[in-house]
Amino acid sequence: MLRFCLALLIALWVCAPIDGDLHAADKPQERRGDPIAGKRKTAGCNGCHAVAGMKNVPNLGGQGTAYFVAAMRAYRDGARGHATMRDVAAQFSERDLVDLAAHYADVAPIGEAAAAAPPDVSTPCTQCHGPEGAQSAMPEVPRLAGQKPAYLEQTLRAYRSGARAHPIMQQQAAALTDEQIGELAAYFSGRPGLIVK
Repeated sequence: MLRFCLALLIALWVCAPIDGDLHAADKPQERRGDPIAGKRKTAGCNGCHAVAGMKNVPNLGGQGTAYFVAAMRAYRDGARGHATMRDVAAQFSERDLVDLAAHYADVAPIGEAAAAAPPDVSTPCTQCHGPEGAQSAMPEVPRLAGQKPAYLEQTLRAYRSGARAHPIMQQQAAALTDEQIGELAAYFSGRPGLIVK
């Protein structure tokens, strides 16, 4: 029994990755980033994302790390069609993406917002994006709470038209009217959450 335990310990030690995370090689998006290093890498991001008046540019402060990394990879790989973001994302290594994600996710809790009744059409949204769009059901699903309303409207219209590809979101947005898209954008943007950073 002692030999078995010793052999098991040696095998675990030999096979373990250097960083000590047994699953890091399988899940690179879950590596812990360095928010301080990430902040130093935001010079090219700040011209758009750190400006509150850029209505069609998303707030990144408070966004989930797995979603941020997945979105940047999609821009880099051409799965998301945005020429500027494709060029920006191509400049970053995987380590850079994880550090940037850690920087943007690192925000202080935001105070309570006034209570607001969710629009009826928001029920399907909350199944993935969470109550009030603040707690996503899966790490790769973006937070919506506090996002700029113009960006939310633009994104929902892109899903509805098929200009932005995502099978679930295209199906969800297909039947939305412009009025419903406006209601959803106003509601989720008014919830405490994402900020300009």
